Amino acid sequence: MKNPDSRDAQNFGMAPYELPIDSESEQFLGLLASQERLKANRVPGVRTVLFILSSRAMPYDMESLRQKTLLAYPDAAVFFRTTQGMAAGMPSPAKVDLLLDFTGPRQRQSWFYARRLRGMARVTIGRNAGIFRKSIYDRIFDEKAPGARVPEEMFERERFVQRAILELAGIALAQMGDASPDLGASIALDLPNLKKMV
Repeated sequence: MKNPDSRDAQNFGMAPYELPIDSESEQFLGLLASQERLKANRVPGVRTVLFILSSRAMPYDMESLRQKTLLAYPDAAVFFRTTQGMAAGMPSPAKVDLLLDFTGPRQRQSWFYARRLRGMARVTIGRNAGIFRKSIYDRIFDEKAPGARVPEEMFERERFVQRAILELAGIALAQMGDASPDLGASIALDLPNLKKMV
């Protein structure tokens, strides 16, 4: 963490110095940055969400995905489809506000299924799999990118990628609520007077 006066130090020919930061503060700053990123990724006006499930692995079950989605989008109805397009549970409407596609590389689908999915959703988020997704989806997690650092093991890879897609939609898997107000100054005022009790 740079000292705020480091610019002045440079002006006088002095080297700026680093302030040490403890691991707890670093973790908290990382959590705050992650929370801000999630808020920025949220899609406004979402009333319907459709998940296209991966046929490779489901590290997060449907009820868990529904619960986390409702924390981010409380007014939304959540639907699921398999990789082949079959309804998993209640059938989804023909048009949705937000579509999250977990379909990965080499998972069997019809050629133009990604285009059909894009046509039915206002905002589409997925992974760089198949021919069209990178060019037609609104947000893409590219697991083939050089700095992606995706795990090699299949189940861990799916967990990592699906988590990244959820974050692109502003959905947190770890519960991160806003800080509650400090009641330290007012809580003592609410206690009964001890002199009257004796």
